[in-house]
Amino acid sequence: MKHAQLIAVVMAAMLASACASKQDKAAPTAKAPAAAQETVQGEIVGKPAPGSKFSKLKIGMTLAQAVKLIGPPTKQWQHPTGKASIPFYFGPDRWVLKYSYKREGVLTFNYGGDQLLTRVEVNKAE
Repeated sequence: MKHAQLIAVVMAAMLASACASKQDKAAPTAKAPAAAQETVQGEIVGKPAPGSKFSKLKIGMTLAQAVKLIGPPTKQWQHPTGKASIPFYFGPDRWVLKYSYKREGVLTFNYGGDQLLTRVEVNKAE
């Protein structure tokens, strides 16, 4: 009797895993580019002065685009977000990279993946 129950459990597990791994052949295999799939959420805190470095920036720009457009920062640092402690989470928002520009403010980029601009903080005292 014990063997019959064990065999029934093993068979049910095999059947469940076979159903879970079955792929839908009607599903499209081509993927859209990552940039087209998602829009970057971000915020601009304060209002950049017309003609200032920060007025040229757009949320979603890459780190390389931003540095090419407005130059290198005065100082920079990085720190983990709360998602860095989630096991097996490999998303782009586990760390953030902050660039500080004297008399302009602070830019925040997600650190990983494409390193996209997610926050512009205008602060002339910075």
